[in-house]
Amino acid sequence: MPRWGIVLVIVLFSLLVGYRLFMDWVSDQVTPLGLPGADVEFVIVEGWTTNDVVAALGDVDVIDNPAMFRQWLRCPKAIRWLIDCDPDIDYSFQAGDYVLREHLSFSAAVSVLDLGPLPEEVIRVTVPEGLTIDQMVARLLRDMPFFEEQELRAALISDRLAWEHYPVDLPFRLMEGLLFPDTYQLDEATVGDELGLLLRMHRQFLKVVDDLDLVERAAALGLTPYEAVVVASLIEEEALLEVDRPRISRVIHNRLAGGWRLGIDASTRYAVGKTAGEPLEKVDLGAVSLWNTRVIVGLPPTPIAAPGRASLEAAVAPEAGAWMYYVRTDEGGVMGAHTFALDAAEFEVARRVCVQKDLGCG
Repeated sequence: MPRWGIVLVIVLFSLLVGYRLFMDWVSDQVTPLGLPGADVEFVIVEGWTTNDVVAALGDVDVIDNPAMFRQWLRCPKAIRWLIDCDPDIDYSFQAGDYVLREHLSFSAAVSVLDLGPLPEEVIRVTVPEGLTIDQMVARLLRDMPFFEEQELRAALISDRLAWEHYPVDLPFRLMEGLLFPDTYQLDEATVGDELGLLLRMHRQFLKVVDDLDLVERAAALGLTPYEAVVVASLIEEEALLEVDRPRISRVIHNRLAGGWRLGIDASTRYAVGKTAGEPLEKVDLGAVSLWNTRVIVGLPPTPIAAPGRASLEAAVAPEAGAWMYYVRTDEGGVMGAHTFALDAAEFEVARRVCVQKDLGCG
């Protein structure tokens, strides 16, 4: 073989070896050896260009070769970018929060980014059944650090919180019982919107009222819709067991029909500013208040707490029965169970059981 031929073979062999080594290096850049590294929280800022994103990915070691990744984005078909990449092609990513990993392959990084950002952080706030407005305010201020008491109090008297069945003869507006207790989700855009949350709670109340056909069912019992909510609030505060709700409802309806005082301890506590479970003193029982059903005949003028769905249902679906009394006895060993009585004699027997068991009957 002529000398120049030997030189040509050597040159071609060197080029082939060099090309192979180069391609191996390229492959290692596109798909790094080994497993990905630790998780990386990554933020794409609104307005960032593709170059900004690529540079930031390199800064946090998600991508080992940002310059090559930038070129790859223009033509990610294998190694085609070496010969026929279109420089006018660009890539775009959505702004937001992502979780990637260190030392990802180009395709793996793009796959995660193409899914779009993580959902906005969701904050959940739970408002349990049976809270008064003041207790609800305290709960929201505790659980919602961006809420301000002045704004929350102002929102509670907003004209946007309205119910067509609110009594026109009440000399004040009070949202007691008209904000539905539930778990509500807020995102970053609404986490400081006091009125927005109250509107959602009121809309949920209206939805449940509609679902239960409460307006029509209350009318069938001789109640206004608002009175039905008052009854529901009394049930909410008195019942400890689901099975007792419609029975307590029946006692309330029977007493209303008979012109009796309701004599419900929960209403007396509300009247004197005591919370559930606080013992009532003798002076409390005679407190002069429209909310003290040991003194007044009929219903209090407003609900005394926020009733849940079960109590709203029970208010317009009382169980059939002639009971006129009930008292907690933990009957049958069931914690919180009430005994229902037809007359004063039966009630007195049950009341003595309550006293003996120290269940709050004085």
